[in-house]
Amino acid sequence: MFKKFVALMLAGILGMGFAACGRESSDRSGQTGQSGQSQGEAGGNAGETDGAGQEDKSGAGDAEVLHLWHYWDSELQQNLLQEMVDNYQKDTGGPKIEVSYIPYSEYIQKILVTAAGGDLPELFIYDGNSTATLAEAGVLADITEKVEESGVMKDTLPGVVAEHEVNGRLYGFPVYANCIALFYRTDLVETPPTTWTELYETAKAVATPEMYGFAMAGGAGEDAVFQYLPFIWSAGADLDDLAAPGAVEPLEMFSKMIEEGIMSKDTVNHSQEDAEILFETGRAAMMINGPWNVPPIQANAPDLQWDVAMIPKADNGDYASILGGESFGIGNNTNVEAIWDFVEYMMEADRYAEFLKGLGQLPADTVLSEDPYYMEDPINKVFIEQLKSARPRAYGPQYNEMSKAIQRAISAAMSGDQTAQEALEEAKETVTPLYQEFFQ
Repeated sequence: MFKKFVALMLAGILGMGFAACGRESSDRSGQTGQSGQSQGEAGGNAGETDGAGQEDKSGAGDAEVLHLWHYWDSELQQNLLQEMVDNYQKDTGGPKIEVSYIPYSEYIQKILVTAAGGDLPELFIYDGNSTATLAEAGVLADITEKVEESGVMKDTLPGVVAEHEVNGRLYGFPVYANCIALFYRTDLVETPPTTWTELYETAKAVATPEMYGFAMAGGAGEDAVFQYLPFIWSAGADLDDLAAPGAVEPLEMFSKMIEEGIMSKDTVNHSQEDAEILFETGRAAMMINGPWNVPPIQANAPDLQWDVAMIPKADNGDYASILGGESFGIGNNTNVEAIWDFVEYMMEADRYAEFLKGLGQLPADTVLSEDPYYMEDPINKVFIEQLKSARPRAYGPQYNEMSKAIQRAISAAMSGDQTAQEALEEAKETVTPLYQEFFQ
């Protein structure tokens, strides 16, 4: 009963946080290869249900029907997922799997409310960063033994594994991974900056009255936190002490660039999508963003000369990025044995590799990432390298509350209402206790 209560309570709370974190921007930070198509647009394809109501688990007659839920509104993604299911049934004679599309705006609430009713789908796609919260709500099945026996995650990047762990147990596995890096104009920036000092100096040198030197997300949403955290990690700081120099200095630098006109004063309202629009329209020489923005830049600005590089690191720090992407979870108290046969079929190395390429996504796998398909593409190669330094937001089920406090601090500093130090001192009062509670 307690977990049912938690699930219902979280339906409203997590709905907002998931919308910000899941795609991580436009949240498009978790969605690549969609050419800017937003979630929650046109519905499902033929062969999919609309997710309005789950069918009888027993299916027709005595044949068991398994269920796979998703919120992918891209026709390409939907077709690839349905094709995987169809091929599984054709190749193995396995049970029928009903694929259901649910609009993103309704998705997480439906998952949580369905969990309270004890009628979860066997398999569903979700934002990997929500693993701890969904596990706490009793939504996700513990699949530790299944993963270990099958080797499904044997080559998975350590940071991706950590994102799916709660108290040392595994509750999900990745569909794909992504991260963010530095996009820059090659006709304006001969050598991309590698440190914070170089970032500031380069941005200042190329800025003009018509073009900002640098763009990033800074609005009141997860986008801003998603782009800020790699900077503090690079300096060796973390959420245990947001008032530490390594956390304050990058926010001071961004605020200074806004004050000096090197960055837009509207950065405080900008999402990652807004930063991409500035870049593709020639109004920003550099930006921080992810691989999901490669297709729209190529399509909308075919003559733009640009490349990607690692996110500039603290002057005495290390390269860092942040982990994004989506995951598969198995519904708690569902038929794990039955759906796991499909999981192993889907995650077979060659089949999974082709699935990822079709999606236009990066692998969360150290072996697949060495595929010439990625290594011989200069843009993919940088993102694959940046993924090695990407960290998850593995701060437990209270992360959304931490994030909101950091969002307020970023907005206050970028708008000039507070200094970076003042804003982060205030955020620390909320974040540090939650951090200590989770890591105690």
